[in-house]
Amino acid sequence: MWLSAAPLCLVYVIVLCVPGAMIALAAGQRGWVMAYAAAPVTYGVIGLAGPLLPLLGLRWSALTFLVAALVLAGLIYGVRRLFKRAGVEPETPRWDRSRHLALAAAIALATVVGIVATYRASNGFTAIPQWWDAGFHAEAIRFIADTGNSAPSAMKAIVAPAATSYFYPTGYHVLDATVFSLGHWSVPQVLNASNACQVGVFALSLAGLVKEVTGRPALACATGILACAFTDFPYDVQSWGPLFPFAAAVAVLPALLALVVRAMTAPTVGRIAVAAFAIVGATAVHPSVTIAGAILACCYLVQRWFLARRVPMADLRTIGVLVLVTCVLGVFQLIGSLTASSALVAGWPPFEPGGDALGQLITGSRSMTLPQWWLLVLGAIGLMAIRRVAALGWALVGAGLFVVLFVLSAYDTSPIVAELTKAWWGDSWRLAAFATAGLVVLAAVGLTVVADALGGVFRFRPGRPVAFGVVLVALLVLTRGLYVARNTARLAQLFPDGPVVSHQDVAAMAKLATLAPAGSLVLNDPYDGSPWMFALDDVRP
Repeated sequence: MWLSAAPLCLVYVIVLCVPGAMIALAAGQRGWVMAYAAAPVTYGVIGLAGPLLPLLGLRWSALTFLVAALVLAGLIYGVRRLFKRAGVEPETPRWDRSRHLALAAAIALATVVGIVATYRASNGFTAIPQWWDAGFHAEAIRFIADTGNSAPSAMKAIVAPAATSYFYPTGYHVLDATVFSLGHWSVPQVLNASNACQVGVFALSLAGLVKEVTGRPALACATGILACAFTDFPYDVQSWGPLFPFAAAVAVLPALLALVVRAMTAPTVGRIAVAAFAIVGATAVHPSVTIAGAILACCYLVQRWFLARRVPMADLRTIGVLVLVTCVLGVFQLIGSLTASSALVAGWPPFEPGGDALGQLITGSRSMTLPQWWLLVLGAIGLMAIRRVAALGWALVGAGLFVVLFVLSAYDTSPIVAELTKAWWGDSWRLAAFATAGLVVLAAVGLTVVADALGGVFRFRPGRPVAFGVVLVALLVLTRGLYVARNTARLAQLFPDGPVVSHQDVAAMAKLATLAPAGSLVLNDPYDGSPWMFALDDVRP
């Protein structure tokens, strides 16, 4: 079964990364910047081209997707030539080859851990995710692949056929529909492979932010490795809901912030264009994540201006240009988000006293009773050595804000808390996801502190890299493979045999596909899982 899963994951990664990498390349970005920018910028291409192609009378397909990316890349390159000779922007700081290889290995390890966890939990990607939103995500993918209609307004055919207007951001679904159209995989297989790869995307995204802001190779490697271990994200939110598009958007959020930092540090045409595409991309997948990104970006600006002891006019001009370019590229997402109905507070009941909720968050024990003690120990060490990452202080403060919102949502049902968390449906699981990046960075700091202390004991020259390797091996042993079994068990809660769609239901739907006349509609009950007949067997409910 591994042999059948590997091509699917490879195709998904190609579809996710190639269009965005082309845009970043045309914008003069190279190396790790191009790598971590690829996913959010690809979503940005979808955010622009997805609504535009139907207006031009064109179907969405892998070919039109590629052509759209090529056209946009050409436009960006041309604009850069108008302003300045379109050269290559060097990465800063420059690393030697061994450090690049180490970071690549770290991200590869995290990616493999995430894929293994999902693969095992979903019976080789074949199991059907149960619960609330999974059926909608599956139908959206099938609908886009079958009709070629990538417009966010087209989702009304699934959710509200009688509505006169409708908007649902479809960046996640359009990408998965593209993958679905390229092979003979089922919709559940594409969904599960997509979610499996989000762990690697998150590891690359967060490690890219750490590299961009601190320039420290060991810390970036530690961040990339530990990004796959925390149950709070993405495993909890992929099982709760399931919140697949939300998880995909949160995974690219650190990369988005890294691109904004680059644009503010040196506002070239290429950097601003790539940052704008990334913002549009996050919005096209899940607008609530863009709101969280705006809060974190404000934390960055406050720290930047506080250290400068002033608000430079150049920064204000850069912000103005970035906002303008983002609005132009994301005009369809902007109009749709503004005209769509506002987010509703779900009214979740209190679940824990504040102190207990905080303990559950930092130990990862909300969904799995056994705390992640070793990550907690590393995080505590990292907190004591927080001065090492002063440059990332804004990101940690931003994560702390979401920790506070998470704790408040645990026990306080006041209108003030409801209003503060309205953008995220008052959902504590989503708030915890935003806080996880800060927990990962603190644990990574702790890992490097321990490695540095051990490295001081070794007297030979490569002592510190050896010490890092020793600490990593010890962590792998103590956590039994970065808690892969634990996180597999958490994801497995999404894949029971029913109650929404059991193996008997799957067999019945397959039989129904042979009985229903072509083009006919089949009566279904929206509460019993039968809408899956469309996603699984192309029977129209």
